[in-house]
Amino acid sequence: MSSPSAHRADLDGWRALAVTLVVLFHGWPTLVRGGFVGVDVFFVISGFVVTRMVQRQLEANTFGAFDFYARRVNRLAPALLLVVVATVVAAVLLLSPSLVAMVVTHAAAGLAMVVNVLLAAQASYFDVTAEVKPLLHLWSLAVEEQFYLVVPLAVVLTRRRPGAAQAATLVLALSSLVASVVLTASAPTWAYYLPVTRGWELLAGVLVAQRQTTLAAGHRLAREGLALLGLGCVLGAAIGFDKTTPFPGAWALLPVGGTALLIWTGPETRLARLVSHPRIVWLGLVSYPLYLWHWPVLTLSRLAVPLEQAVVVTPLAIIASLGLASATFSLVERPIRSRQSRLVAGGLVAAAGALGLVGATLQLTGRVERWSGRGPEAAKVSRFEHDYEYRIDARFGTCWLLDEPAKADASSCVEESPPELPLVMVWGDSHAARFTAGLRALQAERHAFRIAQRTRSSCPPLLDLGTGFCRDANQSVILEAGALRPAVLVLDARWTEEPRASQLRATLQQLHGAVPATKLVVLGPAPEWRVSLPWTLNKRAAVEAIPERLRPDAFEHQREVEAQLAAAAKENGATFVSALDALCTLEDGCLVRLSAEPLMLTTWDYGHLTTPAAKLVARRVALSW
Repeated sequence: MSSPSAHRADLDGWRALAVTLVVLFHGWPTLVRGGFVGVDVFFVISGFVVTRMVQRQLEANTFGAFDFYARRVNRLAPALLLVVVATVVAAVLLLSPSLVAMVVTHAAAGLAMVVNVLLAAQASYFDVTAEVKPLLHLWSLAVEEQFYLVVPLAVVLTRRRPGAAQAATLVLALSSLVASVVLTASAPTWAYYLPVTRGWELLAGVLVAQRQTTLAAGHRLAREGLALLGLGCVLGAAIGFDKTTPFPGAWALLPVGGTALLIWTGPETRLARLVSHPRIVWLGLVSYPLYLWHWPVLTLSRLAVPLEQAVVVTPLAIIASLGLASATFSLVERPIRSRQSRLVAGGLVAAAGALGLVGATLQLTGRVERWSGRGPEAAKVSRFEHDYEYRIDARFGTCWLLDEPAKADASSCVEESPPELPLVMVWGDSHAARFTAGLRALQAERHAFRIAQRTRSSCPPLLDLGTGFCRDANQSVILEAGALRPAVLVLDARWTEEPRASQLRATLQQLHGAVPATKLVVLGPAPEWRVSLPWTLNKRAAVEAIPERLRPDAFEHQREVEAQLAAAAKENGATFVSALDALCTLEDGCLVRLSAEPLMLTTWDYGHLTTPAAKLVARRVALSW
């Protein structure tokens, strides 16, 4: 039996397991592909611990809303404020202005406890990747904070009826689980971040705490077996899940249920005693500051070094995170928690509010290059990145569709006149859409061909690829091509995302049967830049003018992919055109700037071509007709 007042060292051990899974996942994502479930373990433990704290205060008749909030602030705010301020300062020194603006926005939202909602709202096809969002991990803290906001109200409503409290918790947990399953299928991004779909994980810990006791000591074998089952569920999820697992949804039952079993079976099991070892407990005690520090340290240190050195930097960054976590726990977190002062809590809230207000004001009153200390060259890059309009001339929303099952408007995406001109059809993903913008610019000069555009984000022009709308949409393109009988069919995509040569071979073979008289052209990958071209240029703009050419970090890999695609195209009677040859040379690298005043870069992100750059590629494609 475990009373509400008993300290359980095993809970610190399970916190150590949770943070270890998360850190390993972020450090070596291919090693522990499902390590993100460590966050779910944290949620269950947090629900349990907070409920036990409330139970102790209710028994002593000392529970109060202000005291509850003060305790939460003193527990969470000191380390959070320290990490947020340090991350913003480091971002100003290391990142491009646009990324600095993003970090400041996330910092303000994190301090306001709404960063999870902001991240869900910001998610889009052109959203920057997680690897350049050093405060991305604050979403889970926001979910916990939003949960804590309603705890005092729940206590007031159920204080006199403990049985009703358990029933209400069960109903809310089941409702949240249902919402999680439904939204994971229909709106997975929102399901991942919202407290409505994550609340059941914290409530699972609440339900365990409401039982008041652990599994009876007399059930020794059952207790040991259930503890092993619980650990197996957590580790099985960490090993078996990956980024393709629909999550949270029903799959989250595995780590959440496993954690609930580990807590319920109590501190007397062999596993509980094992994780109660002082060194493991220490890791659990510093798990909160370690969670806060490790992600910004990893992201910023990786961005600070060349790509090939990132592997070496990872273990050093994790060691540094452990050192920072230990110092934060000893010098900041523990002293403030031990005082449990309402005055200190009020000061921390005021400091968080002031910092959030400053961040919001900076964002609303001017562009980031005006206050981030950037020179004139970096400021020009920032303005270009912010202002470049990439959608209109690529017919975004009509002929260039997002990754959704909507259909294109055939009347506006296929030029029917003058009918005597040959029809050039472009099929592919968002990169193909941007190529089409360059093709239209070339068409305006030559008036020698018509254009048909069938482009959809995240859908490369490959048959039998995956399931759902991409597969269906690509099949419809083949049928349409058979009816239109274009003179030329150009296949273009972000080929470097994963190997595509074998799928390309199969697609070309089917195309020969569907459009035997059509000339098939495979357009190779365009240059891709680490993070983004503006970020790459920003690192150089501090010491020199914007160069005309640079060599991408992964240029050799892009050439290897190009060679595989070229071989597949040649073997199956298609013409291969190299976008790299159109924009790059072996000696000088790839074009990054097409004009200096006004500044025109070849891309505003990692690799989607601007219209002038796409026009250069279109000229080379036109030579193959």
